[in-house]
Amino acid sequence: MWTKKTILVLVACLLSCGVMAGDTGGDLAIIVAKSSSLANFSSAELSKIFRAEKSKGPDGVKFVLAMRETGSDERAAALAGIYKMSEADYGKYFLQATFVGLVQSAPRQISSAAAMRQFVASVPGGIGYVRSSDVDDSVKAVTIDGHPPGDPAYPLKLKP
Repeated sequence: MWTKKTILVLVACLLSCGVMAGDTGGDLAIIVAKSSSLANFSSAELSKIFRAEKSKGPDGVKFVLAMRETGSDERAAALAGIYKMSEADYGKYFLQATFVGLVQSAPRQISSAAAMRQFVASVPGGIGYVRSSDVDDSVKAVTIDGHPPGDPAYPLKLKP
């Protein structure tokens, strides 16, 4: 028979496990293909890559950028943490960059974490982002400024 004390202890354990599991889910992980040699970016380098100001990795492979769809929490975190832009400024930036020939088009829009992982894993030079809790063994999360997702000093956070 379950006693009231046993049920309370069980509920407390379940709640604390859920809170601990969600700790790293608040980070936005930058992901690349599992086979990629890329392992770390500085914050400045990451911004240049996503703004299409740096088009190739050290191995000479061209970056293929992917963004989540407008309105997603992940996109909002990327705009704030990587681009340092609003949604409107992002649109203007890539419109101008396309017009002057800096890029052929804005980054590809992806509708889900699963689709982002699949895109990054299958496209040479693919780079994108997901919640750190959505990283699986099909891709790898790179460190930023030497900090992995889940580290208190990791710079890309989702708003609570």
